[in-house]
Amino acid sequence: YVTLTASGTIGVDAATGKELWRYEKLGRNTANIPTPIVLGDQIFTAAGYRMGAALLTLSKDGDGISMKEEYYEGDLRNKHGGLVVVGEYVYGDSDDQGNPYCAEWKTGKIKWKRSQAKGKLKGRGSASLTYADGHLYVRYSDGWVALVPASPTGYKEVSAFKIPNSNANSWAHPVVI
Repeated sequence: YVTLTASGTIGVDAATGKELWRYEKLGRNTANIPTPIVLGDQIFTAAGYRMGAALLTLSKDGDGISMKEEYYEGDLRNKHGGLVVVGEYVYGDSDDQGNPYCAEWKTGKIKWKRSQAKGKLKGRGSASLTYADGHLYVRYSDGWVALVPASPTGYKEVSAFKIPNSNANSWAHPVVI
């Protein structure tokens, strides 16, 4: 299994508990929260608090596993809002700034950030994301939820609503049923 720990992203043999590999560039951090995403033989992993994200490639190496960093991108940090991969793109929040981003997960190239969007936008503070039916559901810590097409062409709010009785910050992740 793969997880992000206080000392970095690690791969562990579930049968024995033996550590197979370790990526320490995201380690020694205030808190490591986002779940790494497994994409075939690659791992997309990110952390907040000014850390960033990396794409790692795993390969068999004798009786073990070899890990190679494909890239590290400091602008793809994510504190606690989670990450979602849709096709060739990864979506997340810029640390806890309330500025979701879209990037090519294979290259780390940023396609857009919400801060570049035009018009009056709802929602402030840390953003948590989920994906369903071609859209991102973005829940901001101030209680606003925005519906945004999952597209590399830009952040465009289709609609937004304020959660009733959301008078204090909350970092809950949205769920679509």
